[in-house]
Amino acid sequence: MRINLAQSCGPLHSLLAVGALLTLGGCNTMSGGLSNSVGTSHYRQGNYTAARGEFQRAAANDPFNADYLHNSATAMKRQGDLAGAEKTYRRAIEVDPGHQPSYHGLALLMKEQGRTTEASDLLQGWIDQQPYSAEPYIEMAWLKRELGDVPGTEQLLLSALKVKPNDYVATAQLGQLYQDTNQPDRAYAMYQRSLHARWNQPEVKSRMAQLRQQNPNSAYSAMPPPSGPRGPAQAYYGNPAASAAPMYGPTSAAPVAMPPLSSAPPLQFPSPIVDADPAHATNGQISSDIPTVQPH
Repeated sequence: MRINLAQSCGPLHSLLAVGALLTLGGCNTMSGGLSNSVGTSHYRQGNYTAARGEFQRAAANDPFNADYLHNSATAMKRQGDLAGAEKTYRRAIEVDPGHQPSYHGLALLMKEQGRTTEASDLLQGWIDQQPYSAEPYIEMAWLKRELGDVPGTEQLLLSALKVKPNDYVATAQLGQLYQDTNQPDRAYAMYQRSLHARWNQPEVKSRMAQLRQQNPNSAYSAMPPPSGPRGPAQAYYGNPAASAAPMYGPTSAAPVAMPPLSSAPPLQFPSPIVDADPAHATNGQISSDIPTVQPH
C-alpha cells in the first residue's frame, strides 16, 4: 500500500517537504559553484587532473549548467582526452544552444585536428539557428581569420554589426583587421566605436595610441586620446562625421584590396561570465588557450 505523505501528514508537513526539496536544490547549486571555483584554481595552477575532477563534480551537482560542462571539456583537452572533450563540448551546446565558449572550444579543437570543414559546418549551423545573434558571426569570423580568409572575415564581422551595431568585440576585431591590412583610418574609427560601447579595453586603447604614433600626419593623430565614455547624443569622441556614419559597415562602400593579415595575435577581450556577459566568457573567444569560465 502506497502512502501519500502530504495527505497523511497534513499541510504543515507538506510545506516542510517542499522546503526540503528546494533547500536540497539550492545546496546542489551552491556545491556546484564551489566545485567550479576550486576547479578553476587547480586549472590555473596547471593541475588539470584535479581540475577535471572538480568540474565534473560541479556538473554532477548542476547537470544543466553549460559553464561547468565547458570547463570539464577544457580540462579534458588539456589532459589529452580529445574525444572526451569533444563529447562534453557537444553536451554543453545541447544544454545551452547559444553557449559561445563551448562553440569556440569545439571549433578550435576541430581546427587543431585539421577538421576545418567540420568546424565551419558547426559554426554555420549556429548562424542558421540564431541569425539574430552577433556571436555566431563573430565566431565564424575568427575561424575565417585563422584560415587566412580576409574578405570572409570582414563580411562576417559586418554581418555581426548589422545584428548588433554596438558590439564592442566585432568593432574592435574589425578595427584590428583594418589595421593589419594597412587601413589605419578605418581601423581608428572602429576602435573608437568599440570604446564607445565598452570603455575598459586597454588593448584597444594601446592600438589607437600605436596608430597615432605611426601616422603623425593623420587627422586623428592630433586628437587627444579618449578620456572616457560619452553620452549617445554627443559627438563620437570629437569626430562629428563618425557620429553621423551608419552604425554598421565600413566608412566607404568601395572595395579595398587587402594584403595578408599580420602575424599579430587577435585581441583579447576581458569579459568573464561573472560580469553577466556569457557570450564572451572566455576572455574574448579569440584566444588559442581558452581559460575556464569563472564561477558566478
